[in-house]
Amino acid sequence: MTTTSPASLLDPLRRRAATAPDLTALVLLLEDGKRETVTTADLWREIVASASGLRAAGIAPSDVLLVVMGHSRRMITTYLGAIALGAVPALVSTPTPRIDLALYRRRVETLVAAAGAAAVVIDAGDSGPLREVLAATSTRVIAADALAADPDESALAPGASERTAFIQFSSGTGGAQKGIAHTHAAVLRYIEYKRRDHALSADDVIVNWTPLYHDQGLVSGLLAPLVIGFRSVLMSPLQWVRQPGLLLQAMHEYGGTLCYMPNFALNHCARAMRERETEGLDLGRWRLLLLGGEPVRLESLRAFVERFGPKGFRESAFRAGYGMAEMVEGVTATRTGPPRADWIRLATLQREGRAEPVAPEAAGSAAFVSCGPPKEGAELRIVGDGGAPLPERCVGEIEVRTESMMRGYHRRPDLTAAAFRDGWFRSGDLGYLAGGELHVVGRRKDLIIVGGHNIAPDEIEAVAERVPGVLPGRVVAFGVPDERAGTDRVVLVCEVVQPEDAESLLALERELRRATVQALDLTLGDVRFVERGWIVKTSSGKKARGDNRARFLAQLAGARADG
Repeated sequence: MTTTSPASLLDPLRRRAATAPDLTALVLLLEDGKRETVTTADLWREIVASASGLRAAGIAPSDVLLVVMGHSRRMITTYLGAIALGAVPALVSTPTPRIDLALYRRRVETLVAAAGAAAVVIDAGDSGPLREVLAATSTRVIAADALAADPDESALAPGASERTAFIQFSSGTGGAQKGIAHTHAAVLRYIEYKRRDHALSADDVIVNWTPLYHDQGLVSGLLAPLVIGFRSVLMSPLQWVRQPGLLLQAMHEYGGTLCYMPNFALNHCARAMRERETEGLDLGRWRLLLLGGEPVRLESLRAFVERFGPKGFRESAFRAGYGMAEMVEGVTATRTGPPRADWIRLATLQREGRAEPVAPEAAGSAAFVSCGPPKEGAELRIVGDGGAPLPERCVGEIEVRTESMMRGYHRRPDLTAAAFRDGWFRSGDLGYLAGGELHVVGRRKDLIIVGGHNIAPDEIEAVAERVPGVLPGRVVAFGVPDERAGTDRVVLVCEVVQPEDAESLLALERELRRATVQALDLTLGDVRFVERGWIVKTSSGKKARGDNRARFLAQLAGARADG
């Protein structure tokens, strides 16, 4: 970073555009196969033009602006232009072909109302579901091409580090999406710690597919490269899902050194890439693969190394971390790779809430991959129900505090107050410490209680995904009350690799039940096979267990009523 502390997130880019105008800032891999290389000077000029266009359209500093646009150069410059103007932008996901439009409509209506948005910016040619959804709100809709204007730096807000820079909506895994307000100073402070933690420099190249409306994509994929001054190669998350090989091909072509992804992406790359897509790959420059957003699975690490080790990927590149948008992004991270796996006895975990260590691969055990110790500027503790700190290897709620904590939930002082206890943020996640390193078990609200045993749905889903015939990443487990038994009944909903006849599905159900009993000593209540796209995920690709549970109950109730 420069010796003079920046007053805003865009100050470093502004200076670089003047001193190194031809330096590549961004490379965009577009869904039509085209590529756009954007220099620092071009990017800054387009940001200023967007800020000027927004001002001409009546957007004022401090106005909240929702940006609901697909992967494009204009989406990025519109978003950054709003920040330059002093407005407060928030990125929102666009509807996908498989999304439940009724659910998407409810989410967007909720976000528009909660944000108090002055306007919503959409793609110029968007005449489909999004316009239909927005027509039901009273919010002003602006087509992005209407913002064209000559760059006028008088439109830019003066630097003010304590001004709110943007709103980041939470993914929704813990309930309704909440708007998280972050100041320029908090994000800059976090990025500086990130730079030191990972020794980031101008020689680095990040290749990113994670959505920019998610904190991992926004901070690691866009903002940190612009602040620190290294190249960012960005691709559409929808395109990556269809063609996972694009990520590794881009790592090869652009000499990628960094990549961030959740655990399921490891499986997707290892399983879905065709052999011909890996021919000639050289991943030798890849020095850090940082994993976060969901629990890391030991078998996923192994599968990725087995597939791509021969192409130059080194197991030592793996890092695992834990974080949340309320803290900008990361709270913990492993210092060296690969992250350590802690093998514990499942029965003790479920009955006593204690992580009793056992020999690796021991019968009745499970591996929990370390998320590392707290990062610079961060603290964490594990607490019991009353808030008292627990000793190592006792499972409790993870509470954190950092020097980059959110200003608060936008327009929701009630939620902000409820989220903190004595200055500590209550994550709602369960975990334990071992050797000072965090291990995440699951979310408190998602726990399934069967006969007094606490079962994390992630464990059930991990077992199910190992069964041939089940579509990886498209499995969800949750509990529903069983009044007759007086405890929860475990429901497992699966999408399958290909349509099967009734006899094949019955055999698959038997194998799922057998595998779950063998691995977890747990009997499944209901096993349901559903069509592809049935399982609801959050905007960041996580399983929305509450929505899936509600959908299951609604359909089951409907089926009973019809019977």
